[in-house]
Amino acid sequence: MRLGEARRRRALARWHRRLALVVGLWLLALAVTGVFINHANDWGLDRSPLPASLQQLAYGIEPGPDFCFLAEAIGPDCRDVFAQLALPSGTLVLSPSRLYLLDASGRLVEALGVSQMGLDALAAGFADGSAIYLRDSRQTVVTDPDLLDWRTLDANSAAGLDAAAWQRRSGQPAGDLTWERLFLDVHAARFLGPAAKLTNDVLAGIIVLLGVTGGWLYLAKRRSRRR
Repeated sequence: MRLGEARRRRALARWHRRLALVVGLWLLALAVTGVFINHANDWGLDRSPLPASLQQLAYGIEPGPDFCFLAEAIGPDCRDVFAQLALPSGTLVLSPSRLYLLDASGRLVEALGVSQMGLDALAAGFADGSAIYLRDSRQTVVTDPDLLDWRTLDANSAAGLDAAAWQRRSGQPAGDLTWERLFLDVHAARFLGPAAKLTNDVLAGIIVLLGVTGGWLYLAKRRSRRR
């Protein structure tokens, strides 16, 4: 074997090993996350929410205020609470699906589903004197502090409230981000954003290149042995 050819073969073999290590780590991540995704329902990963600290680390979702000091009054649903509005004679507590009316002592007076006011998942609310304004993704309603009389605002009236001091539901509820979602995002490299597709294409191309260079190295080694 000529000296120049031997050097080229050693250099190629060195880069072949380095690229194989990169691809091996990528394939290992695909295999591990694939197993978890395949058994997500069996292991309850599609129902188990991510811890708040992991949501912040992986998705940048800042934890909202903790309203579970209200747990004695409203129970474990305090996890979903995103705001409380001061009323003349108590407090109105807001969650995506329910409204909780508390008296001045913090005792529960009434719990009302937001669907009873024609709303879907409640997204925001604010109090202006004796008027309570509530909003979902489609419409805005106004009600009295006792939650007895309510009406839907027309589009112009609702738009006029856009600059008001709304208390909004920020981020994504913990229950919507599960371990399965995390494994799916890692498996598809979605954390890389727009570069995810390009990264997968590049790694797939490297696998093809490894196949070609591996075949060349094998044949070159056989020729060297024959000589």
